Amino acid sequence: MNYEDLDLSFKDFFGESFDTTSFMGSTLTCARFVECSFLNVDFSNAFLGEAIFENCTIERGSFNNTNLQRAKFKGTIIKSSVFSGSFLGQALFERCTIGNTDFSNCQLPDVQFLSSSLLSISFRDSYAKGSSFELSSLEDIDFNNADLRKVSFRDTRFLNILDDGVLFYGKKPWDGKSTNRSWNEFESHGID
Repeated sequence: MNYEDLDLSFKDFFGESFDTTSFMGSTLTCARFVECSFLNVDFSNAFLGEAIFENCTIERGSFNNTNLQRAKFKGTIIKSSVFSGSFLGQALFERCTIGNTDFSNCQLPDVQFLSSSLLSISFRDSYAKGSSFELSSLEDIDFNNADLRKVSFRDTRFLNILDDGVLFYGKKPWDGKSTNRSWNEFESHGID
């Protein structure tokens, strides 16, 4: 089914299965998906501000250049999906299992990954300042060239973290080594 370029704001979806479905370019402000399954679904260039995905399964989803500001993913499984180039400011991933997913080149300010499991994830070249990965498990994570200033990793478990060129204050909790970068790089110029 095709839901391209539609306004589906405030629409509720319960227990639906979406297979090879396109929401490309649609507006789904405050849309709510509960116990839905998504396979090969395309949300590229869509607006999902404050959308809710609760107890859903998303496999091979495409969220390229999508606005997910303040979206909430609760108890959701996300596999082999792409969020590249998306804006996820203040989004929430709570009790989620996320694997083989690409968050590269994303804007992730103040995003919360709480009590979640992240496996084989790329945050390469992403801006995640002020985000949180508390009470989560991070394995095979690519943080190369990511901005992780003011990120909280409280009670987080780490295994195999890539971090070349990462911006991070102090010692990195996954290896205990200092960033050895000049403090001038951390100065803020304008709004960030």
